[in-house]
Formats: sequence, C-alpha cells, structure tokens
Amino acid sequence: MVAYLAVQTGQEKGTQYPLDPDRPMHIGRATGCEIMLTDPNSSRFHAVVYYEDYAWHLRDTDSRNGTLVNGQKVKHARLIDQTQIVIGKTSLQLIVPEGESASGDPLSQTLYDDLDHWKARESDLVKESSELIDHPNHLLDLYQLSLSLLHGQKPDDVIDTTLQLLLDRTSSDAIALAIEASDGRWKIRRQFPKKKNTIQLDRTQLKRVTKSRNVYASEYPDSNGSLDHDPFCIMVPIVDNDTSIGVLILQRTEKVYDDTLIELVVGAAGLLASGLVQSTFTESLIVENQRIADRNADQGELIGDSKIMVKLKERIQRVGKASGSVLIRGESGSGKELVARAVHRASHRNDRPMLTVNCAAIPKDLLESQLFGHKRGSFTGADADHVGLFEQADQGTLFLDEIGEMTLEGQAKLLRILEGHPFLPVGASKQVRVDVRVIAATNRDLTEFVRDGRFREDLYYRLSVFELPVPPLRDRGEDIDHLIDHFLAHFLLQHGRPKLALSAAARSRLQTYPWPGNVRQLRNVIDSAVVMADEPEIMEDDLGLRDAGLTNLDTLRIDIWEKRLIEKALSRSSGSVPEAAKLLGISRATAYRKIAEYEIDRN
Repeated sequence: MVAYLAVQTGQEKGTQYPLDPDRPMHIGRATGCEIMLTDPNSSRFHAVVYYEDYAWHLRDTDSRNGTLVNGQKVKHARLIDQTQIVIGKTSLQLIVPEGESASGDPLSQTLYDDLDHWKARESDLVKESSELIDHPNHLLDLYQLSLSLLHGQKPDDVIDTTLQLLLDRTSSDAIALAIEASDGRWKIRRQFPKKKNTIQLDRTQLKRVTKSRNVYASEYPDSNGSLDHDPFCIMVPIVDNDTSIGVLILQRTEKVYDDTLIELVVGAAGLLASGLVQSTFTESLIVENQRIADRNADQGELIGDSKIMVKLKERIQRVGKASGSVLIRGESGSGKELVARAVHRASHRNDRPMLTVNCAAIPKDLLESQLFGHKRGSFTGADADHVGLFEQADQGTLFLDEIGEMTLEGQAKLLRILEGHPFLPVGASKQVRVDVRVIAATNRDLTEFVRDGRFREDLYYRLSVFELPVPPLRDRGEDIDHLIDHFLAHFLLQHGRPKLALSAAARSRLQTYPWPGNVRQLRNVIDSAVVMADEPEIMEDDLGLRDAGLTNLDTLRIDIWEKRLIEKALSRSSGSVPEAAKLLGISRATAYRKIAEYEIDRN
C-alpha cells in the first residue's frame, strides 16, 4: 500500500488521497490540483507534496495564508508518518504504511545524509557512522533543544542555548559560532566559555568547510600550530537551504570526538540553523511593525468622543457586520481610510487583508490593469503577469479611495464584480471570480458626477448600499484636544524630544483654527512643530499657521477656501506642487487635480 494524505477536518473530511512518488501532488482550490480542496482559505495552488531523497516533502507555493506542519508555519518541511498538515480550516495527515522507506525518523536520516558526505583530509579522523537510536540520551538532547528553540528567543539566545548544550554534552573545552563578515574576515559571534581568544580561527579550514558544506574532524593540530591549544577539533557548517550562516567549532584536549558526538553536533547544527532563521525573521517583523506603527500614528482607532463621532462609530459597527458595499463621503484629510479600516475590523472578514488603492494616484490608463490584473504582453510595458488587487483581496476587503477618478470602463468592470460576475484581466482569456467587499471613498459630489455622465448611476447605487459621512474637523471641535494630545505624544516619542511641551497659546491656536485640511493637516502641523520648535515649549509661531488668513471668514464656501489655501501653499513653496501638497496635508495627485480644477496659476 502506498502513502496517502487523509483529510481529518474540512469539507473533504474522510477523503484519502494516494501519493505518487514519481510526480508532485499539488494541493489547492484549482481544478488542476491533484488534491483539490473547497476550503475558501486555501489558495488555488497552495502547496505541493513530492518524494525526494527517500522521503516525502511539502513545499508551500507562496500561498496567501500559509501552511502549518505540526503546528508550525513552514515554507518547506520534510514529512514523516503521522505528520499533521493544516491548510486554512482543512487538516490532513500523512499516513505511511509499515515497511515503506519514508517511515523512518527524519532527524536520524538527516544526520545520516550529512555523515555520508564527510570528507577526511590528511591527518583527519572520521570513523564509520553509528546510529543515533543506540544513544537515546542524544536524541532526547536534540528533542529538548528543538523545544527550547521554539519559544521565540532572540537570535543570540538561540545561539547560546545551542552552544551551552553542546559544551556540556561533548565535554568540550571551548565552543563557538564563527561567521564570515562582509569584508571576508572571520570572527566569533558567540562562544563558551566567554573568554577572549579561547578559540583561534583557522580561516583556511573555515572557508573549506563553508564551501564544501562538509563536516571537518581533526585528531591533530594543523602544521601552523593554530590549534595547538586544542588538538581535537570539529567544524560543522550551519546552512539554511543554500545559504551559509556560519560554522560551529568545538575543541577539546582530552580525546578525539567520536562519531556519536559528531552526529549530535550535526543534528544540533541543523536545529540551530532553523532556529536562527526563525528568530531573525521574527525579530525583523517586530522591528518593522514598530517602524510602521511609529510612522503611522493616524492608522489606528478613530479618536474622538464628540456626539457626531460616537454616532459614526455606532454606524460603523452596524455596517461592519453587514455584507454590502460601503460609500464613505468626506473632505480630504478627514479620516476616510480610518473609517474604512474600522468597518473592516468590525466585519467577519477581519482575519483577511484589506488592500487600499488611491484611484487618483494611478494614471487612468494603468488603473484598470492594477485593479483587475493583466497578462504579460497585453500592453506596452507589461513585461510580466500581474495579479490585480481584486484577486489579491479575495475573501477580504478592497478600499477604493477617490472612486470618482475611475474611468467609465473600470466602473463597468467594478459593477460586474459587485453583481457577483467574474471579470477578465487585461489580455487574459480566462475569467476570474472573486469574493471581495468593496469600500469606496470620495471627497467629491458623485451625484453631480452622475448628472454630468462621469460616473455610472447604477454603480453609484451599488456602492452606496451603506453611506458613511465623515464629519470635517471644524464640526467636531470638542475632539481637537484629544487629537492634539495623541499626535503630540506620538511625535515627541518619534523625534526623541520627550521634554518638549505645548504652550497654552499654541494649544489655543490649534483649538480655534478652522482646519480646512482636517485631521491630516493637524497631524502634519504638530509633526513639523515638534521638529522645529526650541525647548522648552512649542510656541504659537512654531505652528506655521499665522499666514493662513482664516481668522476673518468672509465666506463659508469650502471650494473658495480650498482655492485660497492652495494658492497660498504654492506661493510659500515657490510653485512646487509636492511641497505645497505637503503643507496642505494632501497627496500630490489630489493637489495636481485641484490645481487643474480651480484653474490655479502655479506661478
């Protein structure tokens, strides 16, 4: 009987899929997969199972949600009998009948593979391999080490845990992890005991071990005497896939390392490689998440307890639990994207991604291909296939900002998607069907666009199943203090100025300013003031609002004030649109569009 995958949970529960060692078996929702799942959380081509080097392997094929093997998210894993595989909400188990060669312990087999490739050079001592199964204590050591490395340690802690175990189990005088620096020089990253110059590096042998990926074992010191203090030495390369991480070096004077100890070190080296890759990746994610959080202070919760904001938050919760499209209306900078994210978080799709696209920031002739995808060669510059944002957001949410800038052709495709029809990527012959909740936003009057023939009426009614108007900042004055404190705390921390305070005059100015650029403008003003102000306080002049000329309102028409502000910003930036956009707290695309709309002379 051949090995097979048994589905334990999911819509295919009870199904058994025999595995063919002569060809790869693809898993996914696509009809071309040998193991086809109906799980909506599975990608079309999610993973592949194949037989290689006398063992079954699984490789994740860049799936959207990842693949778990025995509870761990993996890109590649070696499988043994009873291995658990989880894809979305579907659980599968590998069953390998007795007598089949792949049923052995993967750790032992890995060690045998490594030991088979040991190369002895002159004066080296390498004996015949012995089976680890005869040394259960070493298997237990490796098992305990693997558990220790799963606990989310930092990279240096992962190294120290491994080195300390090997130092104790091998009775070595010294152990170290050596790495090659960018300039080609070898240096010790960590070592035990933590004494300087305990281990002297034989750089020639280190390069040889790294290049050959083979274990080095020496009974006698090299002729140059570099190992004269520790005549018995082993070097084991630390390799992840094809990338060299470093070399483990163990030395002792008492007696030569036997094959059992070498097997232990080789096994620990493999675990160390995996642990380092995982811990380094985790650490980089933590740093990146913190960087993004620091950069985007306004990408969190909606701030404000005014009556109008409390009502908006209540509506967001109701709309989030529904399934229809949403149209968010509000002035530029008022927080439309924050509202969209709040709707997404309140929805049943909150475990799926929300992708964002600014329809005004993408050239109109490229917007359709960005949204719906294109095939290679479908137009000039299409050098490769592109998966559109709708397909990328499948099962999730797509936020279309400045929806009024979409072409009529794009509007027609969007309407078909909202009606549940498949769509055709640019240059493709096969239609694509997706399940996406669309949240659109605009600072324009779409009803006027409909009257002018610039926006489809049927699409407008499809999008506005739920409408969420976002109030401008001037209508929620009681929230300004909360926003000031929020942004001030954020930028004081980000710019490293914890002792800087906001003067009473500056706070009063911020409270009474009409904020035509809304929350985004307030955020930018505080950001700039924190950077430019001299301690101990941010003064009113540091806010840069004195030239706005809004204290005596001769008109309440927003379009007139927008035009005046843009003209003022262009004047202050010597006609530079990017600089003017930054002063106004709007995107470049919006600035260019409004300059054209109001027929403003940039000079």
